[in-house]
Amino acid sequence: MNSPARPLRSFRLTVYSAANVLLAPLAILGLVVAVSVVIVLIIGIQAGLPLTQEASMEMTHNMGALLSMPGFLIALGALTVNRQFATALAFGSTRRDFWLGSALGFLVISVVTGIGSILLLWIEKATDHWFIGARALDVYILGQGNAWQTFLTITALCLSSLFLGAGFGTVFRAWGPRVVVVTGIGMGVLLCGGLALAVWQSDSWVPVLAPLGAWLVTIGTAALGLIAAAGSFVVNRRGTI
Repeated sequence: MNSPARPLRSFRLTVYSAANVLLAPLAILGLVVAVSVVIVLIIGIQAGLPLTQEASMEMTHNMGALLSMPGFLIALGALTVNRQFATALAFGSTRRDFWLGSALGFLVISVVTGIGSILLLWIEKATDHWFIGARALDVYILGQGNAWQTFLTITALCLSSLFLGAGFGTVFRAWGPRVVVVTGIGMGVLLCGGLALAVWQSDSWVPVLAPLGAWLVTIGTAALGLIAAAGSFVVNRRGTI
């Protein structure tokens, strides 16, 4: 019978350094805010500050908060399984325990980042968009000021990125870089095929899903996270060391 403490060992390994693991995604969000403010300051040289309501609303198309973190989090997920798997097994962990502990760590990282995004959103709204009309989190793709939607979207984004990285990291550890390349190409082909199918059948699904608006991004990201989690679990159980 597996001890409940075993997954916790892997969990502690995953979040062993709060400064590097928990704060880095929040720092990235902070940089997104800073860059958005700098862009508005530059625009303001000609347009004047603060931006008019119309000009500020143009920034609701800003996707920086959504696009800035996946690269770091995918790399973090990959490094987690590559660096810590052998250590976890040395402390008596099983493959299942390692995956459960890592998944719990990923969840904590994602929830902390989601909470941080809400705090930044509240500050942004309380300061009338950083006093100059700059929008980084009060944007359409995050629900345009909806705190609950912002939290869910950022949390789901973090989870899907971490699990995707964990899957690639496990493939690399088990079968080497060539299989990683083949896996990446295969996923790229599937993604392109899916996009082509979606465009081809857009008349069928757009009228049905369009009313969801930005929630479609939240739901799609969460679905991707579930697929990535299942994939990382399968390769973790079946891959050789």
